[in-house]
Amino acid sequence: MRTKIVIHIGMHKTGTTFLQQEVFSKISNINYKNKVNLSTKVEEGKINLFSDENLDGGSYRLFTKSEDRINILKNLHNLFPNAYIILCIRNKKTWLYSAYKQYIVAYKSCSFEKYKQRLDKGFLDFDTYIKELDKLWFNNVYVCAFEDLQMNPKQFVKDMCRFIGVEAPEFENKTVYKGITDGQVKFIRLYDKLLPSKVFHLPLAFAIKFIRKDSTITNWMRRKE
Repeated sequence: MRTKIVIHIGMHKTGTTFLQQEVFSKISNINYKNKVNLSTKVEEGKINLFSDENLDGGSYRLFTKSEDRINILKNLHNLFPNAYIILCIRNKKTWLYSAYKQYIVAYKSCSFEKYKQRLDKGFLDFDTYIKELDKLWFNNVYVCAFEDLQMNPKQFVKDMCRFIGVEAPEFENKTVYKGITDGQVKFIRLYDKLLPSKVFHLPLAFAIKFIRKDSTITNWMRRKE
């Protein structure tokens, strides 16, 4: 078998954690990693599958700029010029609200209107982003939609695995990373209003991630065992 590199670059809030835990990690006879950096090792004569949603530039964070993710793509292309790229996108309205909820858990709460005003709108320009991907990797780009994963997960996974070049594994169709409810949004905003310091938000964010079994917490706990 020839060496093949496939990189799943996100986006955030498009079922990435589900794909990593329930699909990618269950594919047999490949080199799979859920991080991409300078130390990422490619195994010769195998399919190498790397998945890292942070390659989209941290799109939901208010302190990042959309131009940063273009620079990330160029750096990634320098490392893996012959890679195959997977990008999952989502309806912009539902993505925006889901991104907002992740932001107020991870950092500090604000109103949804304020979040929309402060977010770099370039992160919603999917077309320009996809054009940049096509320019760098030509025909080796696979774009899929989160809504298709929701409607028909079996077909979604089958089509993606065909692009990767593997048989689709058996997987459990479950919600791995459930978004917070509107009621929890109100609670977080009230909490941060009563205790406005970021120091007080950190234990709240940790507690929410722990209760929801966030992958960052569970992975950290495994390393401590």
